[in-house]
This record gives sequence, C-alpha cells and structure tokens, in this order.
Amino acid sequence: MSLHSHPPSLVKPAFLFSNPLPSPSSSQRFKMSSAAPPPLPDNRVVLGCGAVTVDFLAAVASYPNPDDKIRSTSAKLQGGGNAGNALTCAARLGLKPRLISKVADDPQGKGILEELEADGIDSSFIVVSEGGNSPFTYIIVDDQTKTRTCIHTPGYPPMTPDELTESNLLAALDGGQASVF
Repeated sequence: MSLHSHPPSLVKPAFLFSNPLPSPSSSQRFKMSSAAPPPLPDNRVVLGCGAVTVDFLAAVASYPNPDDKIRSTSAKLQGGGNAGNALTCAARLGLKPRLISKVADDPQGKGILEELEADGIDSSFIVVSEGGNSPFTYIIVDDQTKTRTCIHTPGYPPMTPDELTESNLLAALDGGQASVF
C-alpha cells in the first residue's frame, strides 16, 4: 500500500525511536567504505541461453503519424537481445559468461559474434547456420516521449533441439554457477 493514498495526518511511522539521535553534522556523517570489494571467486561462469540480435536504433524528434516521412536525429548500430545484453553486463562485472544461441553465417551474424567475443563472452556454444538470416531489431526512439518502439525480425532458420547436442550442453554447463534464460 502506498503512503500517498492517505492524508498525511493518518500516516503513522511503523516505529519510533525513544531517544532519537541528533542530526550529525557533515563532518560526523558516515562515509562509504573506500576499501576494495572482496575478490571474485575463481569459478565465476555464467551460462546464458537466448536471443542475440543486431539492433538498428534511430532516434526521432517525435514518433511519426501513418504515412509520414521524417528524418532521424541520430542513428546507431549495436548488438542486442536479452541474453546478449545480460551477458555483456556479466562480463563487465568480471564474470565469465558463455552463451547458447543461434545466428546465421551472414554479415550480421559475423558482427554479432565479433562483438560478443570483444566483450568477453564465450561464443563457442553459438550455433551458426549456413544461409538464412541472423535476428535483428529496428528500434525507434521517440525523443519527445522518451519511449521506444521495437520491430523484431527473428533469425531463420530457428534453433532446433537437435542443434544442441547433449555433450555441448554439458560442456556449456560445466563449472557454471548461474544460468540466464
């Protein structure tokens, strides 16, 4: 329940200090520790299974009406997909991410693999199909409303269970501490 749903006179604190402490001056305030965080464990493998895409982002001053033609205010091409984004964050936190996914052997798929590897993600468990297309998403960012619209095109052919052998799955899981799907 929100505290804002009642008039202020009816809101009562959940607890009261019987002897409140005086407000500390700026020199008496607690300071956050400047000590380094504890070391990461040796085994910090995280396995992800899911989408990786190429994102085509275009910012516009405001979302167009039907049949309008407008210009973008900026444009960007970058990697995306829920699994790809999550594992990129994991790599930046010092973890050792591995990814199970599928791309095609097209230029977009090659770019996806290069970006993942540059970000420190083990892409050796990604299935690369001969032919077809890698997944991609058009993202229109509305500068006025600060919203976005995504138009996703799945990769083809889709990943099938027989493309992930039991031995590859076990190898991907080996030493893993967490999984993201």
